[in-house]
Amino acid sequence: MNFSNKQVLIVEDQRPFLLLLRGLLHSMGASDVVTKSSAEKALSLCKKQKFDIIVCDLHLGVDKKNGFELIEELRIKRLIKPTTVFILISADSARPVVLGSIERRPDDYLIKPFSQVQLKTRITRAWQKRQFLGAVLQEVANENINDAIDLCEDLISTPSPYTGTCEQLLVELYLRLEQYDKALDVLAPYLEGKPILWAKVALAKTYLALEEFDKAIGIAEDIIKRNRFNAEAHDVLAKANDAKDQGEAAISAIKHAIKLSPFSLPRHFSACSIARNHKDYILASTSSLAIWDLSKRTVHQNSLHWCGFIRSLLDVAEYTDDKRTRNRYQQEALLALQRGKFDENILRIDEDFDVSIFGSIINARVNAIDGKMLDAKKNLAQSQAAIDEKYTTPPITFIPDSLKVMYDLGEFEDALQLQDIIKQQNLEFDSNSDFLLRSETTKVQQNMTNYQQFNREGIQLYQQGQYEKAKDSFALAQGFSPVNTGVALNLLQCLLQILSKNQKPDPDLFKECRRLYKLIDDMPLKVQHEEKYSTLRNDLDTFMGIT
Repeated sequence: MNFSNKQVLIVEDQRPFLLLLRGLLHSMGASDVVTKSSAEKALSLCKKQKFDIIVCDLHLGVDKKNGFELIEELRIKRLIKPTTVFILISADSARPVVLGSIERRPDDYLIKPFSQVQLKTRITRAWQKRQFLGAVLQEVANENINDAIDLCEDLISTPSPYTGTCEQLLVELYLRLEQYDKALDVLAPYLEGKPILWAKVALAKTYLALEEFDKAIGIAEDIIKRNRFNAEAHDVLAKANDAKDQGEAAISAIKHAIKLSPFSLPRHFSACSIARNHKDYILASTSSLAIWDLSKRTVHQNSLHWCGFIRSLLDVAEYTDDKRTRNRYQQEALLALQRGKFDENILRIDEDFDVSIFGSIINARVNAIDGKMLDAKKNLAQSQAAIDEKYTTPPITFIPDSLKVMYDLGEFEDALQLQDIIKQQNLEFDSNSDFLLRSETTKVQQNMTNYQQFNREGIQLYQQGQYEKAKDSFALAQGFSPVNTGVALNLLQCLLQILSKNQKPDPDLFKECRRLYKLIDDMPLKVQHEEKYSTLRNDLDTFMGIT
């Protein structure tokens, strides 16, 4: 391999080793060698210049973007060519680090110390492979998956040392297009004879996608017997057992996968989903924290991940029967919220994010968990008023938790408005937020339907002058949404009409009016509710002397 015409980038934060690497590459014939001491500087440079070879240290400083995160961002943002060779180096040979690096797909991984011969051999081998696959990789980078498949099939038909690599890539492309039968056709020759690890893993994933869970489990278990450190096989076991509602086995498998390879965002998202499916909210909170920690310096950075971590702590509090545990996790959530006010990562990721507004939403949820529904309602109302004042439309970061509290309080009209915003703007949430939205919407659907039915009936009866029957319908509606402002106003209006027509005062009606008054008064109200309440206050003063 001729290194003299290759542009090389070295990313290393330790200057002595950086100089050593540069010397090795110069000795190999490379004349155009650029060095950077951080991933951030390397990213900035790659926006202006394309390199043929990148040699990068895995660890680039505490709280700095590392080699995993650099390669991922370079490829996702297309800041390197599809044929660029990326070599990761590290002094850490611990298995979780190695497995984590493989998931980010470097071309090779070198453990310090290594020789010039080793470095040259690894780069040359990776270069030749990428050159052979160049046209396919270019189509993949351009999202032309069908064209990439055609080119890959052509390469497989030509004898070469890279047939297995081409078949592996072809299976991945078929899986991406959900063409599972075609993936099985490619894998068929690997069913017999000496087991090939990548093929066995791909086969297990394909059967999982086809919902043939027992086959997926059987293959995954066979992989683990041969290589107990294969995290992907444990992933398959976890997902297949989850689909079969085998909660204990699913949780055990995903925990094992995380222990083997803790640096994978998709794996932690899977853990959250599996944990919530089987009510292990502590595992969900642990992985939610990992998602935030792993994502905040990466191309996947999103303030939704921080919100999801706070929410996951409250999930533990909400679904535990132990008061001490509930209090502890509530306090952890509130403490994390306070720390968020000083977390530069949050503002760097989303400069429009308002921690104080989010704090009001979270306080509303804490109140709801404690059964303090009026306090929850007040905090929620304040947060939504602040959102309306500061933003043209509600930011995506506030929507999941706002909806959760609205559902808890039975504020269904407000919830439906947020649902409409999600549909109209076609908002895309992370999988944790999406899980919350789907599960909570499903959970409250019957209550919402009942509320709407009885409230609608009450309005129709009121308009017909049948105030007693209307009162009963509004009372039933309120049973499904105890602190809903709209139905409380409707019921109060109905009661005042009945009082105005009664010859004798009814103590029970007075008592009910006072209850509704306490529910509505001193509460931030929307314009239409404020106008209606102002009108009703005159009648309240007349009948009850409320001032």
